Amino acid sequence: METKELTPQGSRFAQSEGSHSVEALVRGLARRVASIAAASVLLIAFANVFDIILRNFFATSLYGLNEINALLVAIAVSTCLPYGLLTGSALVIHVLEKSVSTRLRHAMHLAAALLSMVFFALLAWRVWGVAATMERTGQTTIMTNIAKAPFFYGVAIAIGLAAVIQVFAVLRCAQVSLKRGGARGLLAGLLVFALIGWALGALLGVFPSAAFRIFAPDNSLLLALVVFIGMWVLVLLTVPIGVAMGIAGLVGTATLLRPGVALNVLGSETTAFITQDALSVLPLFLLMGAFATVAGIGSDLYRLAYALLGHIRGGLAHASILACAAFGTLTGSSVATQMSIGKIALGEMRERNYSVELSAGSIAAGGTLGQLIPPSSALILYAVMTEQSVGQLFMGAILPGVLATLMYMSAVAVWLFFFPNHAQRGPKAPLTELVAAAKGAWSVLLLLGVVLGGIYFGFFTELEAGSVGAAGAFAIAVARGKINATSFWSTLADTTKTLAMMYSLIFGVTMLSFFFGVSNVPGAFVDFVNSLGLSPLGVVIALVVCYLVLGTAMDAFAMMVITIPIFVPLIVSLGYDPIWWGLMTIICMEAGMISPPFGLNIFVISALDKSIPISKVYKGCWPFFTSSVVKIIILIAFPAIVTWLPSTM
Repeated sequence: METKELTPQGSRFAQSEGSHSVEALVRGLARRVASIAAASVLLIAFANVFDIILRNFFATSLYGLNEINALLVAIAVSTCLPYGLLTGSALVIHVLEKSVSTRLRHAMHLAAALLSMVFFALLAWRVWGVAATMERTGQTTIMTNIAKAPFFYGVAIAIGLAAVIQVFAVLRCAQVSLKRGGARGLLAGLLVFALIGWALGALLGVFPSAAFRIFAPDNSLLLALVVFIGMWVLVLLTVPIGVAMGIAGLVGTATLLRPGVALNVLGSETTAFITQDALSVLPLFLLMGAFATVAGIGSDLYRLAYALLGHIRGGLAHASILACAAFGTLTGSSVATQMSIGKIALGEMRERNYSVELSAGSIAAGGTLGQLIPPSSALILYAVMTEQSVGQLFMGAILPGVLATLMYMSAVAVWLFFFPNHAQRGPKAPLTELVAAAKGAWSVLLLLGVVLGGIYFGFFTELEAGSVGAAGAFAIAVARGKINATSFWSTLADTTKTLAMMYSLIFGVTMLSFFFGVSNVPGAFVDFVNSLGLSPLGVVIALVVCYLVLGTAMDAFAMMVITIPIFVPLIVSLGYDPIWWGLMTIICMEAGMISPPFGLNIFVISALDKSIPISKVYKGCWPFFTSSVVKIIILIAFPAIVTWLPSTM
């Protein structure tokens, strides 16, 4: 049984028979290069920590470090992309696969792999062009006069290697298509690619475009609608979401403006986007979460939470939610939080005869807190896409995070009020056990206080906070004896997969967002909504309902990158705070992660314990989904819960 409808791209290749020796060699080399690149991000973190110490205690600093941080991170992260794509990090929707023939399914896979190869090749070509322009015009950093071109040549080479690596995916798909679908299957895949490729080539001036342009709408809004529908057609054909968005945006821009302009925008928008300081924070906080997981911090936090709450009815469920909230502040990831705490808590609750529904629901709900409580990768992505302050979003998320934790714990209490036999009380922990648990968790709590407190009080920037977090989590893991050569490199390799997934989405959304902007989609959407005569509150409620519905069937990050360019301008035009709406977006995502039938956290529970029927997980999640809806209503009624802390910075 397929457990979720959105999976990594490479999973369909990994299941094929044996790998060619060349492919295995490339995979091993890509893994090593990506791990070294991730290690360089850790070195950047330590350099920033050293700079903080010099600045605050010795009245000096590492000259020009702040200027090149984003450039260094951009090239390091881009170098992670080839290995991430090889291991299947790109997000793909598989909704149609079960309803089509085997031959057509393999044809779709082949066309998707070919389009991915073309997109990354075009992207590498245009980024190289930007680097060449920088070299020709002599562009340098302001303070240190370091040439920018070499950094972007490096980014272009890394993306180009990602395109080359897609060749293996193409060959694998062609092999499978020919073997299982016959010559017709291979021909069908090539035909689908040829049709889409011809349309793309016509727009970019490679092929005669007159015939194609006959069908191109003259009205920019109608064109935007056609492009949006075309993007979803590609997504349903199993083209990775980032690639589908990038191709759709490229085609739309080429039609509306000119092919040359579209290609130039592809390079310039990408290079500008990936060198933003706000985006450079992302890999640092991902490393913080990765090393926190390796250090075994999740078990320490769970032990402390259980020592505090284990004596009340349902104490294990309460402790799981509280531990997820605390661990989520380190990982910024729902899945990592749920996996780390769930591995411990599910067994504990089974031993104490908790109902399966309560156990599964409380852990699935607690896992969502990883996306809400700062530092959160979703908040960082929202900040980058809307040009908001990462620090203000982090501060704005603190009180909603506390509220979400209390609401989930309240849901457990209400559950047990009606069904007291679904859980039992545990013994009250003696003071010695409380002290021992606190000793195990003190270093983690101190690190969290330093990271978030440093941002709030302006002691250091968000990028420096991420550096402190990554370096601190690594130091804790080393001090606990959890780091050796194997765990170090495997942790870095795993982190590169997440980075590749996030950046492949970012590469696509930059082009799609530009097209939406030049075609005036946000403005037209604002005018359309205003013409409906809805009150601002009515519009907010409608958008929230839209998110909740989309959340039942879409990945949270995919939902964000597609809707933010359209929804945020509307919200701002109505006079609402974009920081407040950012938190509302994340909370709606959070609700979607536990909403049947396709909520991601539901299937993480199934992966953790395959003996739990999916129907029981569904049943266990409904009370917590209801709690999330109540929380959304509270934040709509009292937006100051979000905006108060940022306003005091």
